[in-house]
Amino acid sequence: MFVLPTIIDISRVSGLSKSTVSRVLNNHPHVSDESRQKVQNAIKQLGYVRNTQGVQLRLQASNHIGVLVPDVEHPFFSQLVSALSRVLGSAGYQLVIYQTERSREYERDVYARLLRREMDAVVIAHSHFSEREIKEYIGSSIGIVCNEAMDGEFLDVFRLDEEDAVFQATAYLLSKGRRHILFCMDHMTPLQERRWKGFQRAHQQFGLACTKSQCYTGLVTMEDGYALGERLFTSDHLPDGMITGSDFVATGLLKAAKHKGISVPQDLSVIGCDNHPVGLMTDPELTTITNCISDMVRDVTECLTRRLKGIQTAPILKTYKASLIIRKST
Repeated sequence: MFVLPTIIDISRVSGLSKSTVSRVLNNHPHVSDESRQKVQNAIKQLGYVRNTQGVQLRLQASNHIGVLVPDVEHPFFSQLVSALSRVLGSAGYQLVIYQTERSREYERDVYARLLRREMDAVVIAHSHFSEREIKEYIGSSIGIVCNEAMDGEFLDVFRLDEEDAVFQATAYLLSKGRRHILFCMDHMTPLQERRWKGFQRAHQQFGLACTKSQCYTGLVTMEDGYALGERLFTSDHLPDGMITGSDFVATGLLKAAKHKGISVPQDLSVIGCDNHPVGLMTDPELTTITNCISDMVRDVTECLTRRLKGIQTAPILKTYKASLIIRKST
């Protein structure tokens, strides 16, 4: 009985891994000429004939779109995922959430899934890699960046002007006479670095010094904000303004200020970020920075639809301007 050769046989004869053989057979761009030639030689030696029916089956659209987020419980990413699911769903797609928990290996695995056509495209809302590295991982597959501070050189990018957003907030507090302002961020990333740059630029515009001692990192939750407030509000050098990267962190700060008898906004002004509904429940109501999620999600969906139809253009870069919503915490 004659047995048809398989990828396993090609791997054995060529001395290459099955994944490398698969990339050659699928015309993946990131394969060396030497590996490609070894596979071709093995194919000739074995008389391998590709199962085109199976290939076509795999290449059919799945109508699944992946989204990469670090933590689905993070208030910004939960809002983003909810909006993406709703808008993409109305366009006939099903969203598949990949929570990386900040793992580089897991993120790479998602890109490998994309190459295997387990999804039609991926929306990258958080990444450990540069735009160039992502493009190398996904090849000709569709990846769209939403929220990350990338420049649209290789991929379609939809992003908030993070530097300007924090500049606006900082300049507002400085214009009200605040002179000891602190900036709170989660983890140091290119996005957070741009926010910090906006904080510094506002101080420079007012002719004021700005040092790293004014920056606090690792703040994500309400509990983080409360713990920081408990620590800061017992010192002799109290801040008179605080700008946070999340309305939830700001909510924790407001609770700590109340616990310590600090009056907001008379003694301390607090600004959050993302315009989450929680900011309307605080006492006082929270001044915040908009995140433009609805606009980004609308444009990402339109771009995805075009790309999935095979429309080829230069990468799209769209930057959104945030606005400051003034409430009673400032």
